[in-house]
Amino acid sequence: MPAPTNTLLIEGTFTELAEELAQYVDNLSKAEGGGVQADIQQLLAGLRESEQSPESADEATVQNQKNEVLKKIVTKAQVLNGAPEREFTAAYNLLISLSSQSSISDQIFARLCGYLSDSPLTSSPVYGPALALQTLTTIFNVISSTNEIRYHVFLAILKVIRATSSTQTFEALIPQLEINIPVWLSSWGLDEEEARTLYLAITDVAAAQGNKDLEYTYLLLALETIISQNASDDDSATLARRALISALTNPSITDFTPLTSNDAIIALRRTEPALFDLLEIFSSDDYASYTDFLETNTLESLNIPESASDVLSTKIRLLTLSSIAATSTTRSVPYSTIASALSIPSEEVEMWVIDTIRAGLIEGKLSQLRGEFLVQRATYRVFGEKQWAEIQGRLMVWRRSLESVLSIVRSEREKFAREGVNGPEEMGRANGWGDRDDHQPRGERQQRRGGGRGGRRGGDRDRGGDREQRDQQREIEVGGD
Repeated sequence: MPAPTNTLLIEGTFTELAEELAQYVDNLSKAEGGGVQADIQQLLAGLRESEQSPESADEATVQNQKNEVLKKIVTKAQVLNGAPEREFTAAYNLLISLSSQSSISDQIFARLCGYLSDSPLTSSPVYGPALALQTLTTIFNVISSTNEIRYHVFLAILKVIRATSSTQTFEALIPQLEINIPVWLSSWGLDEEEARTLYLAITDVAAAQGNKDLEYTYLLLALETIISQNASDDDSATLARRALISALTNPSITDFTPLTSNDAIIALRRTEPALFDLLEIFSSDDYASYTDFLETNTLESLNIPESASDVLSTKIRLLTLSSIAATSTTRSVPYSTIASALSIPSEEVEMWVIDTIRAGLIEGKLSQLRGEFLVQRATYRVFGEKQWAEIQGRLMVWRRSLESVLSIVRSEREKFAREGVNGPEEMGRANGWGDRDDHQPRGERQQRRGGGRGGRRGGDRDRGGDREQRDQQREIEVGGD
């Protein structure tokens, strides 16, 4: 099923509209005599005959004539960037409409994208970028969704957004990126290099806007387009270095698994050994290893700005605390252990635990009374053979605990079965419901059964008191442990 397309409708024949546009271009360029209008006059005459002739003209010949007319107009069309604001959009829409009727529309649109993205709109320094984006968007929308030329138009749109640093336009673009980029890549049939160019263009826009998370996301996607055979190339090394530094200096990035498994990043082990060592520290080591690393290396030598020092120090402390919580076999970590591992005063432990919880690395409760952090969940920074062994050990502890519980339940069940064989009389006595008179001296039984009405009443009172005492005893047992 063909994809839906957008149509730009402008009333008039091709020759009428082309002559009108050529005249407008000549007026802007102040050309006299030898302008575009004179160059296309002969071609337009032939096209008029074809339009007015009752006989059908050769379509190939007509199309070639239209192409030649548009080539001459587009060659001079850069002067449209100097058109007044109120006329700019209309002039470009006319050119877009004529170009969409041409068999060389892809070439023409590529040329127009260059005019709009590379050359500033001299007539409107303030609103020029917005007008350029509007026109580029029109070109993007009139092209079929499966046409690869859309790729080049989108790159031009990103270039204008980056140059203008328009926050509002960028924020409006983000949802489109998340939804449409995978679809566009598939429909345009881009190869790895073209996809990487697109990802890097988005990365540059995000970096210009200060959106570090989006920048890192598309840096990772760009890294994934590098095949293993090209992992050691200079361009690959540059991209890998940029992605690694972006991950280290971004406070919200705590998962380094996508980097440690990437071929281009692994290739840095030979060309950038110190930077790769720093990655290994943040992916699996602790704060003490980081301080040891800084004794022999400086951040500036790794092209990491010194201003990122606090971010790195904070992040490695959070990651260290996460590892301590993940490897705790008792699921409780003393405050003293945390203070020692993070090299912080004991009174700051709770603050660092809360920060680590906010980072989504751990979950649990702080016990000020016992001076411990009770771990409910912790994130493993790396998951390999050692972590599988830890899980196996933890499962064995749970298994032994469950076996112990089952043993106790089985023993109680057997005990209950044995006691049940003795009959209801013994069970009744165990519950205080038996005939207590059988266990009391004869005189006491007679005294409780004293004669006359008064004796019976006295006996009733005694029995009532016994019942009350037993009821009170049951309430205490229920409300106990």
